[in-house]
Amino acid sequence: MKSFAIKKIDRELELDEPLCAIKGFKYVPKIKNKLEVSEMTIVNPEIINTLVAFSFNKKYKKILELYLLTLQNDDDTTTEGALMQALDEIARLRAIMIRKYEKVLSKKATEKFLKKLKILENEIRAKIVDFKLMQEIEAEEIQEKGKSR
Repeated sequence: MKSFAIKKIDRELELDEPLCAIKGFKYVPKIKNKLEVSEMTIVNPEIINTLVAFSFNKKYKKILELYLLTLQNDDDTTTEGALMQALDEIARLRAIMIRKYEKVLSKKATEKFLKKLKILENEIRAKIVDFKLMQEIEAEEIQEKGKSR
């Protein structure tokens, strides 16, 4: 992985093109630094892919943690709600990937991220179906116990 260093130059530099004409990925750093950079336009595809991958993986891990916590939880009332919340987060992340990042990412990288989301979505949907089937079986068992008395 390449790393880059920013050095402060005491002289002024001029751009050949106005800033709005530069095509690239606009990135707002979250950490305030001594340079007081409010926005950067990144044009290197490798750096863009790295930044988007970092952002995607951070959000993906949060969804995955929610899913795994739901699997460990024994409370039936919150399980289905948490799984539905995870599906909503997947849909939101997919929309962000398509709307915001598809223009700046390579097609291969976009497909990789969307494939990861689809796999997790299918797994969560299968768990929701299993959860509903288990609830129906438990309801039938309760009805059979009530009839046998």
